[in-house]
Amino acid sequence: MKNSNNNTFMFKGNETIRCVNDASFLFSRFVAKELESIGMRASYRHVMKPLMEADGLTQLDLVKITKLKAPTISITLRNMEREGIVRREKNDNDRRETHVFITDKGRQMHAKVLEAFDKAEQVMLGGLSEDELSAVGALMEKMTNNLKNELGGDFVE
Repeated sequence: MKNSNNNTFMFKGNETIRCVNDASFLFSRFVAKELESIGMRASYRHVMKPLMEADGLTQLDLVKITKLKAPTISITLRNMEREGIVRREKNDNDRRETHVFITDKGRQMHAKVLEAFDKAEQVMLGGLSEDELSAVGALMEKMTNNLKNELGGDFVE
């Protein structure tokens, strides 16, 4: 694929790395397009996932879990709150602490997010046999572990 994204020029000679990068980039673009169609910003998914797993997290918890910067979380939550996806409440015992709760609208939107990822996965993996999927999965796991080991485990899952 020619010039699929701005990072393609960074890969000089290794077709596998270029293909991995392009696949990741295009998967993200596909998901973003699907989310846009339901009126949601792609960046919200980073905050929605942990809230769906543990509603009422603090903003600091979200910074730690997502590994996003505090100002980014604050702006994202402000936008999500404005759109009725989350609500924030000050802790009665410690007014410096703010807890974030996902709303019913946010829960409905999360279901659509999962559908968008399922659709992207079906498109991306279409036509691959079980053997091909297994082989690709094993190779990707090895490559991912190589990077995790080099980064010393500092990796957002």
